[in-house]
Amino acid sequence: MTFEGYTEDTRAFFMALRFNNNREFFHDSRDWYLKSVREPSLALAEALAPVIETIDPRIETRPHRALARVNRDTRFSRDKSPYRDHVWVSFRRPEEERGRAPSFFVEVGVDGVFFGMGAYAPERARMNAVRRHLRLAPDEAAALLMPLEEDFALHGDAYKRLAVPDGLPEALIPLYRLKSYYWERSLPFARALSPRLAEEVGAGLARLGPLYSFLTSCIPEEEDFQ
Repeated sequence: MTFEGYTEDTRAFFMALRFNNNREFFHDSRDWYLKSVREPSLALAEALAPVIETIDPRIETRPHRALARVNRDTRFSRDKSPYRDHVWVSFRRPEEERGRAPSFFVEVGVDGVFFGMGAYAPERARMNAVRRHLRLAPDEAAALLMPLEEDFALHGDAYKRLAVPDGLPEALIPLYRLKSYYWERSLPFARALSPRLAEEVGAGLARLGPLYSFLTSCIPEEEDFQ
């Protein structure tokens, strides 16, 4: 399976789904979804697998496992739309609960391509471990973060009141204050039309690899669970 890029039909499908987000429309448009969304997404996941395996061979990279279902889980959401209006590919260690540990992701939709790495629901103990590493090895952490600043934006929920140690490098303070985090880069949808998207996204994820390794090395200790 070779990734040949998405098509304008991909964007048209998601645009139509935004205005017709219901089971009847999706059922009638299933072939459109399979051809324009699912098939190229599986090919993209397959193309990215060697990069991910080089970063961490423990990560699940089988395309059908990496590609998220188009159906949304609406049980705990105010938005009851049954389907995503974008496609979501994620690579994570299968033994880790979703969102707890760092993982890699790619999203393609009407608004463009978004890709990066992060953890959207880490336990407090994990974040305490990250903060401990930032305090103990600030130069190492800064050397990993600073080269990414130009292309990747850091996002996440921050504590409103959290004391920052004196002397912590300025580049580390935003991450130190976060409850959850992810680094993301965006591309216009036009880039998704090219087979080179896989190469571009793969190169970006590879750049995040050393930071991923740093974060996964932050193992909670007994003191972090208090």
